[in-house]
Amino acid sequence: MSGQPPEAKEHASRWPGWIWSVPIAAAAIVGYLAVQQIALRGPEVTVTFPTGGGLQAGNTKVKLEGITVGSVETVHFRPDMHHVDAVLRLHGDMADHLGPGTTFWLEGQNPSLGNLASLKAVIAGPSIGVQPRPGHHLKHYVGLASKPPTAGDVRGTEFVLRGDRLGTIAANSPVFYRDLRVGEVQQTALEADNRHFRITVFIDAPFDRLVHDGTRFWNASAVQVSTSPNGPRLQFQSVPALFQGAVDFTTPDQAGAPAKADAVFRLYASRDAAQHAPDARAVTYRVTFQAGEAGDLPDGAAVTLADRRVGTVTGSTLQYDPATGMLRTVVTLAIEPSDIALAGAQWAPDARTQMNAMLSRLIAEGLRARLGSAIPVVGGKTVELAFVPAPTPASLGSGAVPSIPAGPPSSVSGIIASVNAVAAKLNAMPIDQIAADVHQATQHIAALSASPRLQATLRNLDESMANVAQVTRQARTQAGPILAELRGVARQAQSAVAGVRSLVSGNALRGTPPGTADVGDTLYELSRAARSLRQLADYLDRHPEALLRGRGSAG
Repeated sequence: MSGQPPEAKEHASRWPGWIWSVPIAAAAIVGYLAVQQIALRGPEVTVTFPTGGGLQAGNTKVKLEGITVGSVETVHFRPDMHHVDAVLRLHGDMADHLGPGTTFWLEGQNPSLGNLASLKAVIAGPSIGVQPRPGHHLKHYVGLASKPPTAGDVRGTEFVLRGDRLGTIAANSPVFYRDLRVGEVQQTALEADNRHFRITVFIDAPFDRLVHDGTRFWNASAVQVSTSPNGPRLQFQSVPALFQGAVDFTTPDQAGAPAKADAVFRLYASRDAAQHAPDARAVTYRVTFQAGEAGDLPDGAAVTLADRRVGTVTGSTLQYDPATGMLRTVVTLAIEPSDIALAGAQWAPDARTQMNAMLSRLIAEGLRARLGSAIPVVGGKTVELAFVPAPTPASLGSGAVPSIPAGPPSSVSGIIASVNAVAAKLNAMPIDQIAADVHQATQHIAALSASPRLQATLRNLDESMANVAQVTRQARTQAGPILAELRGVARQAQSAVAGVRSLVSGNALRGTPPGTADVGDTLYELSRAARSLRQLADYLDRHPEALLRGRGSAG
């Protein structure tokens, strides 16, 4: 049997086969990744925020200068239901950079047109920013609602503004100086008096040195319409500022040393209000107007001298005088010495004495305070210090706040006052009663015109006038023959007189006076009769109607 082949025998191999190399390699890779993930897994910390700000577990990222260094694992309210605890899982490389002083804050919960990068938060949601500090991590941190001004080692100074209105000013609103962005608003809050707002602004270095004790801030977030002698002006900071709010400021010359941190400044409502606000050197005076004249004179209205602004209205009080029963308006003015130059001299730090002396002399020469308008008819009211014609004697009042005598309103104001007076008189007239009387008289005239007796009288008058016309025509036709006969008689008389004169000498006529019964007298009377006939004929030729009415009526 030696020619038979050997039997095959099976032997178990220690190697499972190449087919198993694939899952083994996959398992090794997974294990390696797991170990690496465990090695990279950083610390877990809890941060308390004053608001949730749209935080979402598993989605919200923790970022350091735009790079993701962790994420939010859980979010839940604290027992007071006013704060939120966010559990953050950070990368392992952050373990030694979470020491005391580390700051967390919410980013992107208030997107702003001033920071276009924040607009992506509208789609992606907010994130958490972190400013690390060396040291081992803590278990709990207190987060902020917005980025602190010192984040990223930005240098600068915080200041506080107080204003009556916020407008659109909010956190992250820009702060400008001469159209250059130099800082931003950190936060806004209503003060305890519930009347003013407290606005914290951060001014970047080195621009924070531009803020002095005399610096004036104003709300630049709205369109401002101002008036001046040159006409109205429209002002606004920028288009984005209309939506996100803005603050602007200016520093007058010689405003003093740079302001200290947390110094408090007033927030004015507009650029004009800030620029024309009285400073510490302004000198105050009072003027009393009739209440109806200065009823709408606002605080901040201009005070002008020789058509140039020299001050501002700082107050207006309605006052009743029981002695006279009259209402009047007491206006307080603040005049700026810096707006009036003294020839050959300088204003003293306290310019009251010099200002009083100047005004006393000008008032003696006719200077008076009167109401005017920056733009005729439509402009806001102003107070004008101007010379008036034929003024009554007056002087500057005495007291801590002297009074400037008031004069008549300006030409435009006087015209408006006259128009108002005429309107008041027209309003006082009994228009309704006059209209009723006219209507009644019209009805009476209509009734008389419809009366049969009046119509008959008018017909009789018409017939009488026709008869008079007919008689006049007849008189004119008959006057011709009568005049011809009169002229004929006059000629015959003249001929007779001429014949007699040829018989009698002229001496007889001259020697015989009138009144004697001789031939001369007879000829004299006959000559006068002929002359009278000629005069009568000439008169009737000019006035034929005298045949009907007599000579006295025709004369």
